[in-house]
Amino acid sequence: MYMVMKVRRFITRKRIKIPRYKLYYLAFVFCVIIIFLFNVVLTFVLDGENGEEFSNVLVGNSYGNVVEYHFSGIDNSYLFQNSFGIKKHLEDSVIQIDGTLEEIVIQDLKEVVYIYNTFQTDKYKSNYFNSYSIASYVTQASFMLGEYLKDYGIGSVVEEESVVEISKSENIPYTNSYAASRILLERSVEVTPSLTYYFDLQLSDYDYEETTVIIDGVSYAKILFVVGTDNGKYVENRAFAVKLEEILTGISKELSRGVSLRGGVGYQGVYNQDYSDHALLIQVGGVHNTIDEVNRSLKVLANVIATYIKEENS
Repeated sequence: MYMVMKVRRFITRKRIKIPRYKLYYLAFVFCVIIIFLFNVVLTFVLDGENGEEFSNVLVGNSYGNVVEYHFSGIDNSYLFQNSFGIKKHLEDSVIQIDGTLEEIVIQDLKEVVYIYNTFQTDKYKSNYFNSYSIASYVTQASFMLGEYLKDYGIGSVVEEESVVEISKSENIPYTNSYAASRILLERSVEVTPSLTYYFDLQLSDYDYEETTVIIDGVSYAKILFVVGTDNGKYVENRAFAVKLEEILTGISKELSRGVSLRGGVGYQGVYNQDYSDHALLIQVGGVHNTIDEVNRSLKVLANVIATYIKEENS
């Protein structure tokens, strides 16, 4: 009995205690190994020069706003799958609009659409596994819309500069973000004078039920056209919004949240729409929508815009 107790005391005394700093070191080494293995797998999956090009962009824009999207020799589906987590061509919408594509396609149209986001840091609900941990910022919706417009032969300019940086450099408060995005808009027009249609893509803070519709078992982010009433172009832009909404409801009534007229106390009322009679704020879904739901709706929105431009230029 004495020997047993002595052995136990001996074992207790000899129990090894690992210093905490060594545990931290081991944890750090483990994380490095995981990151290394992830990069090896990612490189293998992306394969070759295109994969390296994409990886550089992914790292360079790790805050979520993918801006450098012109990859040499890459189909658009590559961008959608690896940056947005969306299978562009495989995940078809149940709303059938592809049948009219050839009728709407406009040949050799210059950059006429300007797409920007006054509130670039607003985010949709993310699917982190599909998007390599990139948050689904509203700026992604802009690039996606630009890609869909390209399918119709419509050239677009998607704003790549940071509204936040402009606000800092010009001492513009967040509450006056439209003044900052206005600077970028005017700069873009100076570079590309052919711009004619201006869309500020935003998202709503309404509940999921208000910003979503289920069509034949597939969920879509609803689309709302917003017109400011406190500017000199109000009447023209209201007519512009009404026409787009009519085209949209002709495709799917359920997808539209209508046209919202906003002005007076509590509203900005201008939204940079005094710049042109073809300038709108468009809300595609809300903070509770996924980028997949937004993607489906953007396909339809591109069709709507293309239809309008086709009719106006006929």
